[in-house]
Amino acid sequence: MKTESLSELFPGAIQCRVVMAKEAPEGGQPMTVGSVAFRRLTGIFRLESGEPASAGGMGSSSSGVTVQLLTFPDAAAARDFSSSVPTTEALRMWVAAGDAGDGGTPLLIQLQGVLICVGESRLAISGGADRIQAVTGASLEYFWLDAEVRRLERITGERWIELEEDTPAAFELTEDLLLRREQLQKRFQQMISAKAALARLAPMIECPAQYPPTLASQAGERLREKSRLGDRLQFLREQTEVFETVYELCGQRVSDYVSSRRSHTLEWIIIVLLAFETILLVVDMLGVATATAAT
Repeated sequence: MKTESLSELFPGAIQCRVVMAKEAPEGGQPMTVGSVAFRRLTGIFRLESGEPASAGGMGSSSSGVTVQLLTFPDAAAARDFSSSVPTTEALRMWVAAGDAGDGGTPLLIQLQGVLICVGESRLAISGGADRIQAVTGASLEYFWLDAEVRRLERITGERWIELEEDTPAAFELTEDLLLRREQLQKRFQQMISAKAALARLAPMIECPAQYPPTLASQAGERLREKSRLGDRLQFLREQTEVFETVYELCGQRVSDYVSSRRSHTLEWIIIVLLAFETILLVVDMLGVATATAAT
């Protein structure tokens, strides 16, 4: 689907780019949407331009999360959002067009007269104008959470090979493995950072249902439930615990090895000093004996 045809497919639709990052991108307008916890973790900035934001490309990156947002006020279509309705299918196709080839099927939910369709880089919301405004913050918050979880899933998946390489150091450390001490330390720090990121995300993913419920809270709950965000968070916890256990053992082996080597070095220094002192004593005794024999 071409971007030029949006005005024909969705008359009155508003398209913009939203950047969720610590630092504001050039030309970004701050938005006050989503929960307080969400705004504490990241800034939300709106860009009117359709060009890629300077804070990062589409999806999740080290500099933030970027999403192309399409809001389509359509009160008539809000009464029926079945997949057979042309508007619904058009929105789904628009969202899917922004995903990679293996991005999977966009997440589509209908709730109280509003349609939310979420992909890897695009987010579309359709319904009454008041309902769109109510769910936009919750939808952006979910998009950011899902992007962060996918980023951690990708990082963890890429490091299983590294774990297999480092596992022998958890049992016995050799000189060759000792040369990789800084590398082991760096990988341990990376997994601790991943665990810290999971701990920051957990209160927002596993938050209890809000009472009394609002349209925004229900939309967030439905999105997290349909994407199994809570289960994915638990899977990541279990995987990072394996990494943490292995690298803690590696650290202990390195510490024991270095401590043992220092102890051996100190013991040899003491032995050499005692031997030198003994030699001096023997030489002194020989000198005294020689002097006595001479007299």
